[in-house]
Amino acid sequence: MEETPTIQYWLFQAHSRSFRLKEALRAGVLGTFAIKAHKDKIRKGDKAIIWQAGKDAGCYALATITSEVQPLAATPQELPFFSAPPAFGPRVRLQVDYNLWNRPLTRDLLPDSPVFETFNAGLPGTNYVATEAQYRELEQLITQLDLVHEPDADYWPSGGKGHPLNLILYGPPGTGKTYQTVNHALSILEGRPLDEIVLEGRQELRRRYSEHLRTGRLAFVTFHQSFSYEDFVEGIKPYTLNDQVLYHVEDGIFKIMCRDAQRCVLEAIYSHQLDEQPMLEFNKLYGAFLDYLKSEQFDYFEGENHKRIFLHRIHRYGDLSLRPATSYPVQAVQKKHLQLMYQQFSASEQIDNASKDLRPIIGDQDPSLYWAVFHALKSFELKYRMHGETEPEEQEEGQKEERPAPAPEAPDLPIELPLVPDHILSKCNKYVLIIDEINRGNIPAIFGELITLLEEDKRDGRHEAVTAVLPYSKELFSVPPNLYIIGTMNTADRSAESLDIALRRRFAFTALEPQPELIAQLSDGPMAAGVDLKALLRAINERIELLLGRDYRIGHAYFLNVRTLDGLKETFQRHILPLLEEYFFNDYGKIGLVLGSAFLQEKHRGRNTDIFADFDHPFAGEFAERRAYELRPMEDLTEVDFIRIYDKAYQ
Repeated sequence: MEETPTIQYWLFQAHSRSFRLKEALRAGVLGTFAIKAHKDKIRKGDKAIIWQAGKDAGCYALATITSEVQPLAATPQELPFFSAPPAFGPRVRLQVDYNLWNRPLTRDLLPDSPVFETFNAGLPGTNYVATEAQYRELEQLITQLDLVHEPDADYWPSGGKGHPLNLILYGPPGTGKTYQTVNHALSILEGRPLDEIVLEGRQELRRRYSEHLRTGRLAFVTFHQSFSYEDFVEGIKPYTLNDQVLYHVEDGIFKIMCRDAQRCVLEAIYSHQLDEQPMLEFNKLYGAFLDYLKSEQFDYFEGENHKRIFLHRIHRYGDLSLRPATSYPVQAVQKKHLQLMYQQFSASEQIDNASKDLRPIIGDQDPSLYWAVFHALKSFELKYRMHGETEPEEQEEGQKEERPAPAPEAPDLPIELPLVPDHILSKCNKYVLIIDEINRGNIPAIFGELITLLEEDKRDGRHEAVTAVLPYSKELFSVPPNLYIIGTMNTADRSAESLDIALRRRFAFTALEPQPELIAQLSDGPMAAGVDLKALLRAINERIELLLGRDYRIGHAYFLNVRTLDGLKETFQRHILPLLEEYFFNDYGKIGLVLGSAFLQEKHRGRNTDIFADFDHPFAGEFAERRAYELRPMEDLTEVDFIRIYDKAYQ
C-alpha cells in the first residue's frame, strides 16, 4: 500500500514593491507563486504561509499547494498586481485556505512562542522552510481572532486607468473638495482604487501625500485673481548680480511638472529600447542629419520616380521647408512627424502607399515630401552607424577642417517624445498637479496657448500630439501623457467668472454634494447638546436651494468637529452666518427664512416719520415703516433655537 506523502510547510514571501499581495487577495485572484529555492522539495499538497515583506509586512494568507513545481506564467488575473510582468519560470499553483487581506497577522500579533524564534519572514528571498508548529499556531490565531475575510468579488485594481487626465472637483463650500484631492492624488500616484484609499487612516494618507510633495511627483497651487501665465508657465523675472539688476526666464510650476514627467517617460522609453532592440536616439541622429543637410555633400532630396526636391530652409527647431523642382511654393516638413515615422517604420520601403500609410501621422500634408526626407534620413542612418557616428562620407585630407561641427550631444529632453505605446506608458511614474480654486483665476490668461495641449490625444507621445512655442524662452513645449491635473471649484464663489468654456470641455467634472449622513460617520456623533446636526443641515440646504439654487448650499465639513452647543455657536458665528450674509447680500429677511426668527431681531420698531432729513419725499412714510433686521448676539441663542430650525413645533 502506497504511503501518504508527508505534508511539508513553507514560507512564501512577496515584497510589496514588486507584487501587491493584499490587493490580489482582496480580488481573490492569487493562484500561483514563484519558486526560487527548494524547487526539488516543494510538492503538491504542501502548506504555505503567504507573507508580504516590506511595507505593511505580515501574514496575509494560508494556502495549499495544488501542483508540482513547473514552468508557469502568472495568470492574466494576477498580472495587474505586479509592478512589472514576471518572467515565465518555476511556479506552483495555490488554493488560498485563509484569506487575511483585511486583517493580516503582523509581527506584533504573532504569539510569544518559541516556535517563531527561527521564523524567516523578512529575510531577503522568496521561499523558506517553515514548520508545522508555526503553521498551526497561525491557523489557531486566525480562528481565535476571526480574521478570515472573503475577497470582494467586484474589486479590480484600476492602476490609475480610471482617472481622467484632467479632473475638476466642484461643489458648494464645505463639501470636502480640497480634502478629496489628497485621496485622488494618492490613488493616481500609487495606482490604487479610491475605495481602497478611503479605508486608510487620514494621518497615514497625509504622511504619504507629504512624501510625494517632497519627491516632486505632486505639486499644489492655488489660483487667484492676480495669478498669471508668468507664475504658472514661465516669465521674465529680475535678479541681482554684483549690484546690477538682470533678468532671466524663470520656469513656473506647470512647466517644471511637465519637464519632470516628460523625463520619466523618456527614461521608460530608453529602458524599453535597451531591453528589446537598441535604437539610435532620434535627436542625436537628427542633429547629425541636419549637419549633413547643411554640408556641401547634400544637393537635394530624391522623391519617388527620381523627382528632385530642394531644401529651402532649416528652421530653428528642426523643421524643414522644401520645394519640389517643378513647383514654386515652399512646403513644410515637421520634425515631430518624422520622429513618429522613425518610430513606426524601419525603412522607407515599408511605406508602400505613402498617402495611405502616412495620413494618420501627417494629416493633410504632402506625403511625397515626407517620404523623400524619411528615405534620405534612413540612408544617412546606415552610413552614420557604419562610420561610428562620424561623418558618413570620406573627405580629402585638406577638407577635414571644413567639415561641419559634430552634432551636439542629445539634450536631457527631446523636443518631442516619440510615439509612446500604452504598455511603456503604464510603467512610467505618474505626476499630479493640484490646482485649488481653479475658477478664481483668469483661465485664458493663465493657460494661454497651452489650453489645447491639455487634451488627452494632444499630449506628447500621442498620435495627435501638439507642440507650442513658449513666448519668453522660445522653447518648444508640450504636455506629457503622465501628468494629471486635479482642480477644485467652489460653485458658490460669485467673485470668480464662469469657467472658460475652452477649459471646461477639456476637463472631466465630479460633483461633491453636501452629505449630512457623513456627520455621523466622520464625527463622534450626529448630535450636539441635543441638536440633530444632520436634520439641521438638511433643513438649511433645502431652504437655500429654494431661495438661491443648489450651488449655494452648505457642506457637511463645517459640522464634523462640532461636539457641544458652544462649538455649534462658534461654527455658526465663524462660518454659517458669514456665508448666508454673503449669499443674500445682507438681506437679513431671507436669512430669517432660512434660520428662523430666533436668529434675528428688529432694528427699528413702529412708525417713525421723523427719522429722515427735512425733505418732502412722497414715499418717506413707506420707507420709515420698512422693517430692518440684524443678527442677534450668538450668546443669547439656546439649544431650542437651533432645534427649531428643523423642527418648528419644538417646545
